[in-house]
Amino acid sequence: MLTEEQRLGRIEEKLDRLTEAVTAIARVEEKIYASGQRIDRLEYRLDVNEGELDTLKGIVSQNSVTVKASERIFWICFSAIVSLGVYFF
Repeated sequence: MLTEEQRLGRIEEKLDRLTEAVTAIARVEEKIYASGQRIDRLEYRLDVNEGELDTLKGIVSQNSVTVKASERIFWICFSAIVSLGVYFF
């Protein structure tokens, strides 16, 4: 049979291994929690960027209409000036 000291030594070894395992599990849980926080932050930033992108799409569509109208007016005026120049020569 094992002496009491040997039994206590084995129990202490098992407790040490158990403590190491619990510590390792705690570290993994902290890493998972930190990763979750990073993902939440990135999702928030993505939502903000999507909102800004939608706003920019609206502004660009308004600007494209304005640019098209301005371009037409320019070409009409240019054609009128060229036509008047040709008419007077």
